[in-house]
Amino acid sequence: MDINTQFVTIGISFLFGIIFSLQLSLTYKFIYSDKKIYKIIFTFLLVLVNTLLYFILLKKFNNGILHPYGILFIIVGFIVEIFVKTLVVKKLHK
Repeated sequence: MDINTQFVTIGISFLFGIIFSLQLSLTYKFIYSDKKIYKIIFTFLLVLVNTLLYFILLKKFNNGILHPYGILFIIVGFIVEIFVKTLVVKKLHK
């Protein structure tokens, strides 16, 4: 795989981590609901949709090749989004 494709994969994985974290924040109420059926349905749908979306993006940009650094940058994107969100919330509540 050439270097440009690797940079695109890293960028897409990073952005996907941010989007996944935002989706998790938005669906938090349903995933951690008291009703077990809501937990099961929303967790299943969230995982299914995000997994399919990530592999569709991988297929489009680098022929569906999954590298460990792709997963690493999903995690980094997830953590960065949480960090930025906490900074924004702190600034808004001052």
